[in-house]
Amino acid sequence: MNTSTPDAVTLVIPLRKKEAISLADFYDYWLNAHVTLPPRFPGINSVWLHTVSFDTRLWPSLDGVSDRPAPEDEFHGVPEATFPTMDDLGAFQAASRVQMEDGINFLSEMLAYCSFGPSTATLVDRTDPAPDGTDTLLRHLVFLRRRDDVPVDAFRSFVTETLAPTYADSPEVLKVRRHLFEELDITLDHPGVTMFKPPDRQYQACLEVVVGDEDSLRRFADSPAWGATATGVAAHCAAVHAARVERCITTKINGEITLAGVRGITVADLIRKLAAKSQTESDVSELFLPEPMPLHT
Repeated sequence: MNTSTPDAVTLVIPLRKKEAISLADFYDYWLNAHVTLPPRFPGINSVWLHTVSFDTRLWPSLDGVSDRPAPEDEFHGVPEATFPTMDDLGAFQAASRVQMEDGINFLSEMLAYCSFGPSTATLVDRTDPAPDGTDTLLRHLVFLRRRDDVPVDAFRSFVTETLAPTYADSPEVLKVRRHLFEELDITLDHPGVTMFKPPDRQYQACLEVVVGDEDSLRRFADSPAWGATATGVAAHCAAVHAARVERCITTKINGEITLAGVRGITVADLIRKLAAKSQTESDVSELFLPEPMPLHT
């Protein structure tokens, strides 16, 4: 996932389901009906989908720091999408009308947090950069909200120069990917879906932190890396809202669409389960694509 030139824009997009549908129906629709749309449009380079839960989170809490969003601010999924240039983002926006209009079918809220250029960085990654959702690693997306009395520059410096590097240096940590967010703006317009929150309910950064298992997380929480940063986190952050990632699934990686991006998650899972290799051939996948494009295998 490391590249010599950072993507111009990375979008981290918390999704909240439509109130009238069940969580099961939300995931079925998002991961099977909607998921095959974004990877097909021009401009978008990589897409990772995170199904998340606050109920199953294991991230340690800190005294005086909010550790869970209010019920009305919780979310159920977090796509991450990258665009190599601003022109690529523009091309995607211009071509993806049908995806935008699909949001009303399953979403009540979609917040597109923008991270520009080097504001997103992967500090360490000893995992598969294109996970298919079948690994057993313990992942959290750790959303950070700045304290009102902490200047933006001081908060960003703490995250980039102290917090993320210290986590990345821990032997228990397999991956740290860091994002610094701009204030919310409507980057991707989904008609009929809420796309904004007041500044005091927004986040200013996010860390993707991956460890091997629960024992690894416990050792990390007892390690010098955690102890050396805990006081700084409490001093800089009003909220540390860690969503546990139940599955991380790649639908496009470095311009190449994956099996899940072509066929949807359920079908990809079934093909993988039955080792139906004929279904992964490029000439089969091209039957489902508007024009031939690289298939990631």
